[in-house]
Amino acid sequence: MMITADLRGRMEAVRDQGRRPTCLAFAASAAHRAAHGHSSELCPEWLYYHATRHDGLRPDQGSTIEATCVVIPTEGQPDERFWPYCPNTNPTPYRPPVGAPTVVRCDTGRRNGEAERWRGELDAGRPVTIVLFISPAFYTPAGFVGSEAVMGDDADPLDRTLAHGVVLAGYGELRGTRYFLIRNSWGLRWGWAGHAWFPETYLSRRFVGAFVIQQGAVDDVQSDDSRAHSRLRVG
Repeated sequence: MMITADLRGRMEAVRDQGRRPTCLAFAASAAHRAAHGHSSELCPEWLYYHATRHDGLRPDQGSTIEATCVVIPTEGQPDERFWPYCPNTNPTPYRPPVGAPTVVRCDTGRRNGEAERWRGELDAGRPVTIVLFISPAFYTPAGFVGSEAVMGDDADPLDRTLAHGVVLAGYGELRGTRYFLIRNSWGLRWGWAGHAWFPETYLSRRFVGAFVIQQGAVDDVQSDDSRAHSRLRVG
């Protein structure tokens, strides 16, 4: 694998969302922390709670790209220790702990489904939060190159009930095929230490929407796919 960009060293250890539909909150939390170079993990529970409230969703229904992009610059995120994540069930009652935590905030900007744009963001040191309609090929590596897990492509039809949020953390090339490095939130046993390389074609065909998180103003470049699916429940 010839690796051009790899942001794993700038990001926290991969976490495990458990049995809950919180993948988008985990992906955005990791990208948000990287944008600040923040010293500790940010709270996905807080982000997920406010995103579901924004859309009027139950805690078992997932969250949307639109709501996540609203919450990060408005409500922000406190550190994980303010509201530790519960991997198996939603806390009961489902509301934040009492108190007014210190939060960090960033701007968010939509990104379209063009792989060249993703590479530009990664070259600039910005991980891309992306949502895909995943398929069976997502679950098990097709093989390994050294310690790197390499996933295959497939021609399976899109299943719009399988929208999943992850982070693009790098890109490279293998035997003339372009790949992107995905950081998942299913623990360290998925792929290799929670990361795997996917063919660009897999991501482009299964693209739902994407955004970046950074300090300062950003432009808003949004594809038809992103507009169509910005309120799709992810998780």
